[in-house]
Amino acid sequence: MFTTVCSVLLQRITQISLLFIFAGCASSIDATNDVQAARALATKHLPIDVDPTQMWYASEPLTVEKAIAYAISHDALLQRDLSIIVQRRAEIAQAELPTNPTINGAFGVAVDGLTGAPLILQGMQRLSWLWTRPERIISAEQSLQQAILTAANRTIEIASIVRIKHVSASKQGRAQKLAHEDASLAAQTLQITTEHAAVGEASKLEVDHARISLLQANHALQHATKTLAVTKLELLHAMGCPEMESAFEVVPMQIAHFYDYSDATLLSHAIEQRLDLAIKRALIAKRSAEIGIANPPIISASFAFNESFSNRQAILPGASFTVALDGDAKETVADSKLQQAEFEYIDLIRNVVKEVRILHELFLSSTFEYEINKQIVSTGEDALQRADAAYKRGEFHPLQLIPIQRDLIKAKLHMLQYSLTVSTNLIALERAIGGTFRGLKGMKQ
Repeated sequence: MFTTVCSVLLQRITQISLLFIFAGCASSIDATNDVQAARALATKHLPIDVDPTQMWYASEPLTVEKAIAYAISHDALLQRDLSIIVQRRAEIAQAELPTNPTINGAFGVAVDGLTGAPLILQGMQRLSWLWTRPERIISAEQSLQQAILTAANRTIEIASIVRIKHVSASKQGRAQKLAHEDASLAAQTLQITTEHAAVGEASKLEVDHARISLLQANHALQHATKTLAVTKLELLHAMGCPEMESAFEVVPMQIAHFYDYSDATLLSHAIEQRLDLAIKRALIAKRSAEIGIANPPIISASFAFNESFSNRQAILPGASFTVALDGDAKETVADSKLQQAEFEYIDLIRNVVKEVRILHELFLSSTFEYEINKQIVSTGEDALQRADAAYKRGEFHPLQLIPIQRDLIKAKLHMLQYSLTVSTNLIALERAIGGTFRGLKGMKQ
């Protein structure tokens, strides 16, 4: 009799628990689709088409597409964000389940010589999950949405950083080549001046001046070479492989044409497209849902079987209600967290406005300076062309031609710096409005 009752009771408790579990666990813990959603969202906001499966080896020339693809697959923080997505998906499954039922029991042993022994079996289930389940699910879903947005936002950030480092290394490579050309011209000047001094056609002062100019050119070349190596190392670090050798060629990237959009157009696009703003909006939705579960009535149901020393058996259904003395404080905390999230969103919007407007102004001013320097280079090229023609006709001495060539190289070096500033500002502005200008095409001001 005793064994039969215990068996039936435990069977019923198990059946009820399994019923709760299967009724509540509607979601899968498989986060594959969520990870793919994060990648698809990032792809939509990337300024260029990137194949994440694209491979790169240090012996190959490095394009910006390969650099970004390599960085996306090797960035540790991005992999961390993707693992958080898996965690958040599992938390949704947890939110849909009831709280874990409690089953406890006790078996007494008589120590006074009497016969018989007591037995107590009890199962308890908290019922609060019934009316807090919708809010808990919404909260968990918004946490998952935050994780997806965070991973996508990290991908966009990686692409922006890598593009800036890539264009910096590319232009520094060009600067190093120009510095090498300038050092070669300085060496020619010294050689010609020394030969003229040997026949009395140049003074020692002129030779000293040519030698100093060569030393300065060589120093500039060494500085350019060192800077190129550093920019390549920074690029490798941004790609997630700082241990690789920097002896690789950087393929120049093409910067997309930028139309002169107004601040209002850029800001409108930024508010719609920036994922950090979307993350804040998801947090507000999460905090709103948490208000509903801040102070729920805590009710538990229990079902017990009891057998006394005299072999009397009883079934004891019951319930308990927990009085929440800190209920008002919990509700106040939840309301405060919601307000904090709202104010953080307002502050972020203000920072977005500031960032977009400043970067837009920096881009326009740097573009204006670049165009001026471009005209200087164009004029220098015209001057060199005429000087070279005069040299071929025998009207120009080599020492008259070389300074014009060196002046043009210096102008090109200045233009490279302005070009780098323009490209950096443009990439930063593109990142500030959400990652890409694609949605702004056809909206020229």
